[in-house]
This record gives sequence, C-alpha cells and structure tokens, in this order.
Amino acid sequence: MPSLQIRPDLPPENLRRLAKLESDARVSRRLLALANALDGMDRATAARLAGMDRQTLRDWVIRYNEDGVEALSDDWGDGRPCRLNEIQLAELKVIVLNGPNPTTDIISAWRVRDLCRIVEERFGVRYKLSGLTRLLHTLELSWQTPRPRHPRSDPEAQESFKAKFWRVMKKCAADHPEAKRFEVWFQDEARVGQKGRVTRRWHRRGERPRMVKDQGYRSAYIFGAVCPERDTGVALVLSRASTEGMNLLLEELSAQVPPRTHALVLIDNAGWHVSDELIVPSNLTLVPLPPYSPELNAIENLWQYLRERWLSGCVFRSVEDVIDRCCQVWNDLLNEPGRISSITDRDWARGVKA
Repeated sequence: MPSLQIRPDLPPENLRRLAKLESDARVSRRLLALANALDGMDRATAARLAGMDRQTLRDWVIRYNEDGVEALSDDWGDGRPCRLNEIQLAELKVIVLNGPNPTTDIISAWRVRDLCRIVEERFGVRYKLSGLTRLLHTLELSWQTPRPRHPRSDPEAQESFKAKFWRVMKKCAADHPEAKRFEVWFQDEARVGQKGRVTRRWHRRGERPRMVKDQGYRSAYIFGAVCPERDTGVALVLSRASTEGMNLLLEELSAQVPPRTHALVLIDNAGWHVSDELIVPSNLTLVPLPPYSPELNAIENLWQYLRERWLSGCVFRSVEDVIDRCCQVWNDLLNEPGRISSITDRDWARGVKA
C-alpha cells in the first residue's frame, strides 16, 4: 500500500512548536509523529516513537489531512445527557454544601449512598454509587476534611469586618499623618511540642502508612507575625505565652517596619494581646479581630503549612530541642521566596499608600 501523503501546509518545525505548547500529552505525541514523518522518517519508526502502531498513525494522518491540527484532539462527543436538569443539579449542589441538618438528621456527613437516596426520593432518578460520584465531581465537589469552627463564631460579623476593613485603614491614616504608607501584618502564636501530630503522606494504595507521634507534654510557642505584601515575617520562639513575650515580639516587629510606614497588626483576643501591660510601639496599631474568628487570621494557614511540612512526626527530647527545631523551621520558611505571600495574602487586607 502506498504511503499516505500528509498535508504540507504546516512544516515540521511548526508542528514541533505546537507539540511543545500542547497541554494534552496525547495530542503532543501525534504532532511529533506527524513532524517526524514529514521530515522523512519511515512511518513505522515515527509511530513507534509516539507510542502507537503504524495503522493508528495512518488514522491520525487521515483526520489531520481533513481538518488540520484541531482533528488531533480526542473528541468523545457530549456523551449521554445528564438525567438531572440544571435546576435539579443546582439544588443537589446546595444539599451537598449545606450538609445534614443537625436538628433533624442523625448523621454527621452525607455519604454517596445517602445522596443516591435523596436524589431518588426528590427527583425520581436512580443513580449507582459510581455514577453519582462522577456527577458530584462534575459539580466541582470533592470529599474533604472540614476545618473546625467554634460554635459561637459569627459568620456575619466576620464578613462585616472584611467589608469594612478599609475604614480601619482610613482611620489609621487620619490618626498617623506622618506615615506615607500603611501595611497589614497578621499576628498569632502557635504551640509546638511533644504532644505531636501526624500528617498525610503518599503511600501504597490499600495500606495505611505509619508515622511516629510523640506523647510528651513539654512545649514552646512561636510568637509570629507576617506581612503578605512584603513576603516577610518576624518570630520569637519562647517557652511560654505571656505579655512579656508579646512585648518582645512587638518590639521586634516595630524594627522591621520601614521608615515612614505604619503597620496595622491583626490579632485575636488572647489575654496577652489585650493586657494593660502591653507596650505598643508608635509605628504599630493593633486591630482586634471579631471573637472566635481564626478564619480571618491568615497566619493560621501558615501554622498549618509549617506543621504539615516540618513539624509532624517529630520526637523532641526537651524544651530546648523544641525551640531549636522551631527556629530552624521559621528560618527555612523565610528562605522560601513567595511562600508567606502565597499563603497569607488576602484581598480585603492589603496595605495602602497615604
């Protein structure tokens, strides 16, 4: 059988350039196979290098000759239409996101089999577990571990705080006309110690990995503050949490604020944050967050990152060992350009010029 001619409108170098930019590896291999064939390589070798046989390459040549590069993508069509309409899909998504009603349902979270029952009862459509799982994924839903929320937290107060934070910055600018620039810092403390924790790790499917977990009681505290805008932070590692420790941190933080700049420091309502013995430097303003609102303190996400990456599966012999480890971890964090900013940046809490 004579070799099938390949349309010559795109030279091999163009096809290779398209292959390099292509995100779909299968399409990239097809483009490279066509480029090699156009360059004079025999079809069997071009197909083998692309992970296909000669007949498959011939099929792709036919599609390419008819419709060009666009024909090299896998077109599976729209498939079987969803048995739920758009309104029903939106309602199902609301049901999943709201979760079980704690006053009427006796379960803590929906299983897929529970949702299968709800879909059948409410919409009259029966799904298998695998089918409904795929449907949940198409709704951009996934099985996740929730973050704890205090029962006395007030979501409306949190949203109001974020929406009106610009007023706080405006008032701070009026109170400090000497400042030409304002920046926002998030401050908090993290307890690290022998009461260890474990974290997720890659492992063989079907087996649960094991990780050492310390069971002692000695601990230390990282007094930390971070500025997302400048991708920097300051921290002190102390053996206990106290007003004295907070004063030391504020002194260190004040020294890190650039000249003619004023820093707004977001804090929670811990006792050492509101003590009458607290000494606040003149270039800092403490801004208390709404009660029970760790979600608003971006440094909480940084503590989680440190614990999952460096502070899990550790065994500490003494408090000094804990302190040394925390100091090392904080320095390693500062040596990761962009890490603090990527974790703690919040649109509603960005510094402004005066």
